[in-house]
Amino acid sequence: MTNRQLNFENIDKVENLNYTPLEKKYLKVQTVKTILVYIIFMGLTLLFLLAEEFAYRVVTTIGIECVFLTAMIVNLFLLPKAYSYKGFAIREHDITYRSGIIFPSVITIPFCKIQQVSIRQNPITRIFGLYAIDIVNGAQMLEATSIPGLTEEKANDIKALIIESIRNENK
Repeated sequence: MTNRQLNFENIDKVENLNYTPLEKKYLKVQTVKTILVYIIFMGLTLLFLLAEEFAYRVVTTIGIECVFLTAMIVNLFLLPKAYSYKGFAIREHDITYRSGIIFPSVITIPFCKIQQVSIRQNPITRIFGLYAIDIVNGAQMLEATSIPGLTEEKANDIKALIIESIRNENK
């Protein structure tokens, strides 16, 4: 075994990876989820109208509804930008997932640190036929990294590739 010094110019940088984008239907999933969340919050805000002892309940309710409506519009405006930034890349010894536009994050997980890989759906992604892969990494204190917006075939292929890579890393 050697312990040679590495030259930074020769190291592949995570920023230079070719990221595979998520399925286009995932943007629709995000839009539906966002609208549903804001509708629930706006509906709950209407409960202020039932508080008869609160003198400014109508003005307060209208103000909060306007704030939620503005936040929803801003959120829906940012969703396409956030979607276009998300992606994943698989290399020989690791998998990288990139997300976030306001608070960008790039997570790289070496295959030798992966403890569990699972595929899941929620009710909204089931409607659009999309899946997510959850990768449990021992180095992250059993926190799962999730890669959403995948077709069933792609999710199964990635899961099989990760499991095969884990087997090869442990030999």
